[in-house]
Amino acid sequence: MRVWDAGDGPPLLAIHGLGGSGRYWSGLADAVGERFRVVAPDLAGFGSSDKPRDASYDRAFHLADIDAVVAAYAGDEARIAVAGHSLGAMLALVWSAHHVERVRALALVATPYPVPGERWDPNASRGPRATAIRAVAGGFRLAWPLLSLPVIASGRYPGPVVRDFGRQTLRARSRTLWAFWSDPTLRDEFAAIERIPPETRVLLAHAADDVRVPAANVERWRRHISHAEPLLVPEGGHQVLLRTRFRPLATWLDGVDDAPSPGAPTLGA
Repeated sequence: MRVWDAGDGPPLLAIHGLGGSGRYWSGLADAVGERFRVVAPDLAGFGSSDKPRDASYDRAFHLADIDAVVAAYAGDEARIAVAGHSLGAMLALVWSAHHVERVRALALVATPYPVPGERWDPNASRGPRATAIRAVAGGFRLAWPLLSLPVIASGRYPGPVVRDFGRQTLRARSRTLWAFWSDPTLRDEFAAIERIPPETRVLLAHAADDVRVPAANVERWRRHISHAEPLLVPEGGHQVLLRTRFRPLATWLDGVDDAPSPGAPTLGA
């Protein structure tokens, strides 16, 4: 796994969304690098991390990888902060629910609400149609360096983040999406999520104009985490963190009781 980190202070584990990479969080490192060491992995199958063709990319697979990152970068640190965006927020939530003793603060941004069901299962994808989809996805990855140029030129998003979007594999994307959004066994995780203790600060942030993941999900999640703090940002869409330069999240983290320490927040591998 490629892991990016920046800043000084207690670890802040930051998990990117579907198609993203650890470099997504460079703006957060710029904002809070004097108080936190931002640790941002490229999930397996995404960004610069390995992309094993036979990996399951299920919840157990990704959770084990996060265990390894925390062990390597947090060590014996008693409790850490965790942040996640989009599907990465689901991974952050499930991991935190199983490690409540390690988590002091949990920030969830643009979090999908699972819709478990049997209607779509990547493990059942076989035959000519599946082969055609894989061929199209492979062509997209090859063409992305060129296709991404207009997006980078627009200046709306950081160039490295845009380039990394094309570095995911179809297998990693489809199976990770299944594991954290559609897998019927996700229902089993709700009991653990509801046991997140009140002393663990939880932020549920969302943009009101997010058309990809509805803002109504904030209230859906508050039914399971009643002490969570809702934050509705008026504008920003699904990429509200990039569009606001991480200001809402950085402001919330100001309230997390960590002693400040000087640091140079240059995100590096």
